Amino acid sequence: MKKPYVIINCAMSADGKLALPNRNQIKISSKEDIERMYQLRNNCYAVLVGIGTVFSDNPKLTVKNKYVKNPKNPIRIILDSKCRTPLNSYVLDNSSKTYIITSQKCIRKFGINIEIIKCKKNNEGYINLKELLVELKSRGINKLMVEGGSTVIWNFIKHGFFDDLYVYTAPFLIGGKNTPTMADGLGIDDEKSKILLNIIEMKRLGGGFLIHYKPKK
Repeated sequence: MKKPYVIINCAMSADGKLALPNRNQIKISSKEDIERMYQLRNNCYAVLVGIGTVFSDNPKLTVKNKYVKNPKNPIRIILDSKCRTPLNSYVLDNSSKTYIITSQKCIRKFGINIEIIKCKKNNEGYINLKELLVELKSRGINKLMVEGGSTVIWNFIKHGFFDDLYVYTAPFLIGGKNTPTMADGLGIDDEKSKILLNIIEMKRLGGGFLIHYKPKK
């Protein structure tokens, strides 16, 4: 399978949470980790998030020149199976090209710099990532950064569609049994299904800790 090089990047609390219990965004990364994230984003052809992240965070998914000299904004990819991306979303501005990935015919008009790409669903009702990654590779996207949300991250991890995983852990707790974690979704079925990782590097970053993982083959 020809696919882009896939990098998953996320920041979580010490108890593995990505947001507040009400799913609203909270600042987790230190300024040092934010700079690292922008440098990583700048080096990727495209950055991908799910529609849930667009709803909750309304991210721009661009690169700030405050952190990177001569920044290059990546293509923005939104997994939006029902074509619900709000027209006032930052990802629909003219900062960079945006792909809306949907599983059905979309008759909405988003703008001249927005392209609709239709992909099939998998057996779980999500966008078929294998089909999507092949399509992105055919479009010249050789390095893809996946930033969320938690269900999207889980589906990339579950199917083994990642090459690097960067996890920044902040030194505070959030709590809440229904608070989003780094990898939501259905999870594994038994101990034999554990998704094994190799630790490549561990280092202090600001007040927190960054771990670089690779999938264990």
